[in-house]
Amino acid sequence: MKASKHIRFVGESILAGAAFLIIPLLSRKMVLSLSRWLGDRAYSIAKRERKIAMSNLDIAFGADVSVDRKTEIIRSSFRSFALLLMDYFWFSRRTKARIEKWVTFDDSYQHYWDTKPAVVVTCHFGNWEVLGQAVALHGHPVTSVATPLKNPVVDRMLVKVRKITGQEVVAREGAIRTIMKTLRNGGRTALLLDQNTLEAEGGRFVDFFGLPVPNSTAAETLAVRTGAKIVFVYCLASDDGVYRGYALPAFSSDDVEDVTQRLADMTEEVIRKHPEKWLWMYKRWKCIPRGESPERYPYYADKTERE
Repeated sequence: MKASKHIRFVGESILAGAAFLIIPLLSRKMVLSLSRWLGDRAYSIAKRERKIAMSNLDIAFGADVSVDRKTEIIRSSFRSFALLLMDYFWFSRRTKARIEKWVTFDDSYQHYWDTKPAVVVTCHFGNWEVLGQAVALHGHPVTSVATPLKNPVVDRMLVKVRKITGQEVVAREGAIRTIMKTLRNGGRTALLLDQNTLEAEGGRFVDFFGLPVPNSTAAETLAVRTGAKIVFVYCLASDDGVYRGYALPAFSSDDVEDVTQRLADMTEEVIRKHPEKWLWMYKRWKCIPRGESPERYPYYADKTERE
């Protein structure tokens, strides 16, 4: 390992360790205030990410949403992500008591409680991390697939937090055997499916806000191979810091013609309702399929190669 990389890893580990020690000591009110402050500071500094987010919002909403409203959505998106990070540390202590007080479930979540085996799908929206902890605490755990961080020390810290309430976490590489076993035994597995997944990685293009994007077909494949139903879930925070989980009606691979497209539609539906909760800073429209005009895509899209 290069010296510079080692120094960076040590620094990251120290910061993460300090956060796990200090942030859980804060009151809920202080966590909310600090996350808003951090989100606003990140918004002010991250010029490149703001540009990506604005371009994404132009793709998604065009002239139907004003520039001022788009700017407001981007700032709120930064705040939402800051709260997710803060709460990762805050819920690491007194986890059971805090989840019972600060995480609730809408009546629609009955779709989740009633569905086993299930491929549980969500996106980078609201707080997907605390949702996994909360359902496990209620006796309905999921097996989550995670990509390990480059820093092994920080990765072990984060995985430990995810497992506190009984959630099982498996590394993405080689996860298929564990996932298949979980589903065939009547369990649940959780997938985040709103990132670019090319055909070589097991994805294909689907329509998302009117443009083709490469999406993972993992949920569809698992549902077909195991007979498990698919349920889409998400979690939102209110202004007073209380999270609420929601679920859309479960369906099977026999119910719809194109499962992967249906999941993209569900993701879009949720984002349209609460745009400020999605991670707009991600380059979701980066890949252009053959036959599509590059002019339809944002400035950051790869216009040199087509899949």
